[in-house]
Amino acid sequence: MLFYSQNSSTWSKFNRLTLFLITLLLSSCATLTPDFEEPDLQLTNLQILPSQGLEQRFRLKFRVINPNNTAFPIEGINFKLSLRGLQVATGVSDKKFVLQPLSEDTFEVDVSASIFNSGRLLLDIMNSQPEELAYEVNAKIFTSKGLWGSIPITRSGILPIGLNKRSTTTKSNSL
Repeated sequence: MLFYSQNSSTWSKFNRLTLFLITLLLSSCATLTPDFEEPDLQLTNLQILPSQGLEQRFRLKFRVINPNNTAFPIEGINFKLSLRGLQVATGVSDKKFVLQPLSEDTFEVDVSASIFNSGRLLLDIMNSQPEELAYEVNAKIFTSKGLWGSIPITRSGILPIGLNKRSTTTKSNSL
């Protein structure tokens, strides 16, 4: 019976130690990011570049915003861009920078889209010459901050592209 009570005592100490370590781990995680808000990613410009072979080139300009009161290191980003509901481009950026607390930064990325995959969309845009273009960006921001390796972000919106601008100037005949 003495053997049983020593095992029971050892097991009880092990349980207490395990409970203490789990509590310590959870409380330290909570103090690392008590009010963390994910960064905001906005597509601010889309420029169609000259095509190269069977690929259409785009230059995308993004703005990333840090709504937190601590610096946020960005190691890179990967993303998928959809226009009018059709995935037209994927890309990556290895631009490393640190977003200062409550600040923003912009970066540009050149991407390629297969003409076979996005040709119909490009023809539709050229034929209809819309004033706006609906987009969706699915991205992962890679960081070395805290316990995250990456933060997934999905954003959608409308880009004013102004392909249908017509001149409203009239010529007056004055004598």
